[in-house]
Amino acid sequence: MPGQHTLFTPTLPLISQPQPYLTLTGRAGFSGFPSPAQDYEPRTLDLNTRLIKNPTETFYITAAGDSMEGWGIFDSDLLIVDRGVKPRLGHILVAMFDGEVLIKRYALHQGTPHLCSAHPHYPPLPLAGTDCQLWGVVRAVVHEYLR
Repeated sequence: MPGQHTLFTPTLPLISQPQPYLTLTGRAGFSGFPSPAQDYEPRTLDLNTRLIKNPTETFYITAAGDSMEGWGIFDSDLLIVDRGVKPRLGHILVAMFDGEVLIKRYALHQGTPHLCSAHPHYPPLPLAGTDCQLWGVVRAVVHEYLR
């Protein structure tokens, strides 16, 4: 059923490129004024250290479609996918299902494993008797407000 599920657009692997950012920390319990230069101490922002737990097993994809909006995944969101995580019920998976790459939640529906959407127009997809290949577990979602 092409076009009815959240699909993906392949992108390049993550590359570590630390970027400088401002350190904004508060001071409590001190009297007087802190140095204005304190907020400009050099540090780097590296989302890889925060979001990538298995660098050699991690890739990212861009979501397309509306089937996962109820779980916070919107069209054009960047998904960080970890192939090294063993899937458990409740995880959001990227899988090849009957020839189509889908982003779905792994859940029990009527007591059996299914790939489930968050949108009521897309019924749960039973895993029994299908050709389903797990590509990885979604570890994080990056949602841009300004494009």
